[in-house]
Amino acid sequence: MNAPMPTAAPKAVIADADVPAAVCALVADALSLDPATVRPESNLIDELGAESLDFLDIVFRIEQTFDIQITRGEMEKAARGDMDPETFAPGGVISEVGLARLRELMPEAAARIQPGLRPGQILRLFSVQTFANLVLGKRKLAAK
Repeated sequence: MNAPMPTAAPKAVIADADVPAAVCALVADALSLDPATVRPESNLIDELGAESLDFLDIVFRIEQTFDIQITRGEMEKAARGDMDPETFAPGGVISEVGLARLRELMPEAAARIQPGLRPGQILRLFSVQTFANLVLGKRKLAAK
């Protein structure tokens, strides 16, 4: 007689209001930090010491926890919107219209989005809240 195959327990659904706290916990775990030291406004690189490989781990944990997909270069593509790369960052420096688009996309980093910013520096703007906003934005898109 064959025993039924065990089924995976369904993932707990995290309410939208709890997403920032859940992302804080994921980031703290990924960076081996005391969860009490990680806040939504914490900048991942400058305050929490995240490096590029840490971003991969954080993205993986977020994808697994929230059952979403975050593609490579998604934030820069979202920042550019329908702008071609030369309009977004002529000569490798983000244009005023590109900076405005970034401020709209990342209001939590608006004070740090200054003229002279280069596309490769966008990751330096990321806070825990940036990832929480990404999760919430993907949920909103999926609900449509």
